[in-house]
This record gives sequence, structure tokens and C-alpha cells, in this order.
Amino acid sequence: MRFTINLATRIHLDHRMLNRIAFSVIAFLLIITAWNVNRVSSHIGELSRLKTEITAIQNKLGAKPSGVSEADFNRQKTRIRFYNEIIERKSMNWLSILELFENVTPQGISLSSLSPGKNQGEWKLDGRARTFKSVQQYLEKLDASKDFSHVLLLSHQNITAGEMMRGIQFSISCSVLK
Repeated sequence: MRFTINLATRIHLDHRMLNRIAFSVIAFLLIITAWNVNRVSSHIGELSRLKTEITAIQNKLGAKPSGVSEADFNRQKTRIRFYNEIIERKSMNWLSILELFENVTPQGISLSSLSPGKNQGEWKLDGRARTFKSVQQYLEKLDASKDFSHVLLLSHQNITAGEMMRGIQFSISCSVLK
């Protein structure tokens, strides 16, 4: 029995073919990179052009039109600001905000007034409690909630209604995060 061994079993790679493929891939990637750089630069140019147009239009809108007195123009601007604030307040989801306050208000606390502040998300609470300890627990519960921040006791005072009825009237300021 005679065995033959082939000593030339080494795998041969066609290095020329591999170099051509690598060169083609690199050239393709360079073309895509150049195309993307061109797109980004054109978008940046378009963005700067749009910014200048926006500032020109805003300056045009903010300027007083000819034939209108300064007093009339200022009066109209204050009216517009007033109505924009009304629209902004009406767009608020009151039910979700009331639910947030209801969820953190413990037994023994009764809120008599809940009003939004001038800044976005700022609220003022007025209420009554039987003891100051209840007010303190309410402040701690508001502060511990993830929905409220900047909780501040603005004022508190003892109130009496007759001989048997005593309590605390308080005012709290806080910010709603939602």
C-alpha cells in the first residue's frame, strides 16, 4: 500500500484581487464621505440663511407700522401679550394638575385656593389644617414627591372659630415638574 502526501496544500490568496477590493471599498467610502460633507455644508448654509430671514421677519413684526401712534402700538402689544397669556393658561391640562395635588394631599388638610403663578409651572396653595404638624407633614410629602420642587411655606397663622374650633391657615408655593 502506497500513500501519497501532497505537500503543497497551502491555501493561496490572490493578493491582487484583495488589494483591488480593498481599494474599491475605500474609494466608495471616500465618495460617500465627500457627499455627506457636501450635504452637511449645504444644510449649514441653509440654516444660517433661515436664521437671518427669521431675525429680519421678527424685526419687521416688532417694529411700529407707519401711521400708528406709539401709544396705540404699545396698547396693542399689551393686549396681544394679555391674550397670549390667557391662551397659554387655557392650554394647561387642569385635570392632571389637580390629580397631582390630590394624590399628595393627606387627610386633615383642606385646600381653599390653588392658583398658578406668573412663571411656568409655579403654583400657590392656600389651605387649612387642624394642627401645624399636619401642615409640616404636607410640606414633607410635597417635597418628597417627584412631581413637585421648590416647596416653600410662605405663611401660616392660627385661626379660631368659636371656643371649640381651632386650626392653622397656611400658604405654600411650589413648582410642578410635569
